[in-house]
Formats: sequence, structure tokens, C-alpha cells
Amino acid sequence: MTRSLVGTLGLFVALCLPLAARAADEIHAGFRKTTLEYQAGGEERKRNVQLWYPTTTVAERYSYHPQIGLAAPEAAVLDRPNPLILFSHGYLGVADQTIFLTEELARRGYIVAGLNHADSLFERREKPLPPPNFGRPETWDDAKYRDRKEDLVALLDHLLKLNDEKDSWLFHRIDPKQIGALGHSLGGYTVLGLVGGWDSWRDERIKACVALSPYSLPFVRSPKASEKGIRVPVMFQGGTLDFGITPFIGPLYEKLPAPKYFLTLKSETHFGWTNFASLGQTTTECIKKGNPELITNYTAAFFDCHLRGQPAAELLTKDNERLQSFHRLER
Repeated sequence: MTRSLVGTLGLFVALCLPLAARAADEIHAGFRKTTLEYQAGGEERKRNVQLWYPTTTVAERYSYHPQIGLAAPEAAVLDRPNPLILFSHGYLGVADQTIFLTEELARRGYIVAGLNHADSLFERREKPLPPPNFGRPETWDDAKYRDRKEDLVALLDHLLKLNDEKDSWLFHRIDPKQIGALGHSLGGYTVLGLVGGWDSWRDERIKACVALSPYSLPFVRSPKASEKGIRVPVMFQGGTLDFGITPFIGPLYEKLPAPKYFLTLKSETHFGWTNFASLGQTTTECIKKGNPELITNYTAAFFDCHLRGQPAAELLTKDNERLQSFHRLER
């Protein structure tokens, strides 16, 4: 081999090594399944938990059955304190009902933890579910779906305990000062209750909340609604075809102090925040266009600002012609 060829190969390797190092340092989405067992209401409860989180392990095509994503199962969590987001699914839903969003939030540096509530279609039950009675929000109080609140509080307690245990896979991987909540539909009701919709549900550890097409009427029409109210930054997301929910978000939005946001997506139904949005596509293809792209970018921008304390992205401060409407009050 001639000296010139050796020199050329050496230069090629020298140029490629930094590129390889940078690729290895890129943040990917890790994924893990586990279970949570805890006591509440005099009974033992067991919940199936799913977590997405930032990792430097290179992600590969992954089947969630049937959704196809890009994740690194059982990979190590990025070695730093990361913000944590608790996710609550909709009525009869599941923890992995919104993978395009939960997976992308992991790539953007968040740990996202969700579980199957007792009303999930994938959970066994010994007796039929009581009807939710969505048509009479004035009759709701803090006992309504309180088990959902207990689920998320128990999950948060468990994760923070792991964060303090030296031998845990989560040791010092969570920033306990950066905890947010994210919920869809009845999950939106759940997380709004946790940040002050119901006084007895309030968890001061949660610093910001995104409610995706949330069932919010009880916090406006029920005489038992919180007297102190919600006092953390909140973003509401709705859709023009989400007839049963979005038209009724406004009264709660008006009650809240700043900072607050309410965006309405064009031609979007109640299920635009679920895996229906990525039918026939992978999770990464889905978020490159249309409403899934908007959902992902606005959610991440909100948490970046109001959980991580970063300067507000332009997305949060200006109108966007791709949206039907965007209301905001930042101060």
C-alpha cells in the first residue's frame, strides 16, 4: 500500500470518527414496559406501565403491535436529570394510544410515563364499568374517576423512589423539579384535576399541563369544582371536528390565569391525538406533516418553555395559518 493511499485512508478515518461520535451522541427514544403495584381504597392494584425516554442507544424499527415506531427497547436512560411527563389515556384507552407523540417527546429529551387505568379495554375487570355520565358534568365531584388520580400519584411516587435508588435503572435520571402532565379526553380531565381542577387532587409537584381534547366541563359546571383553581401553565388542544369536546373548552380556558394557550386544529376529530393519526405510517413519518406535526411541535414547545424554563419558541408567540385558531395569554 502506498504512502499516499495510507494518508488518504487516514484522513478518511479522521473525518469519519467525529461524525460517528456525533451520531452516537444523538438522542433516540428508549422504550420499556413494567408494572406498578400499590394500595389505595383498601385494595391492591396492579397497573401495566409503559415508558418512553431519551437514550443514546441507536433506535431501530420497532413494532408496538400494530403501530410501527422507532425505539430502543430496554436501553439505558440518558445520563442526566431529565424532565418527566405523566401521561393519562382517554376513556377505554391504553397507555400507548398516542405513540407518535410520546415517542417523539422522548427524542426531545423527556421521560414519558403512562399506565393503563382501570377503565382501559386492555385491563381485566370482575364487574362492568359504571357509565361515565359525560352528559351531566354538574353532578361530578372529586370522587369521579378518583382511581385515575391515585394511579398517576402512585406512578409518580414510584418513579421518584427509583430516582433515589442507587441500583435503579432510573437513578438520578429524573429532575424532580421538572414534572409535567399530559392527557387525552378523560385523561385530560385527569391531569386537569391533578393540577388543581379538584382541590383534593392537587399535586404541587406537577408544574405544567397539556390537555388534548380534554373533558373539562366538570371544572366549570360542577359546584364542587376547585375554589383555588388551576394555577400552573396549561395548554389546551382541540379540533374543528371534535364536536363533543372542543366547543366546551373555552369556559375553562377563560377562567385560568396566564400563561395559558388554546389551539384548535383544522379538520381534526376527537381521535386525532391517538394512534389513528398514524395509521399506515410509522411514528416518525406521521409527525413530519399535518396535524400530528403541529400536535408534536406545540406540545414540545410548551413543555420546553414551562417545564424546562427555556425561552418561549416563536411557535408559542405568533399566530399560525395552519391552525384554525390560537388563543394565548403569556403574562
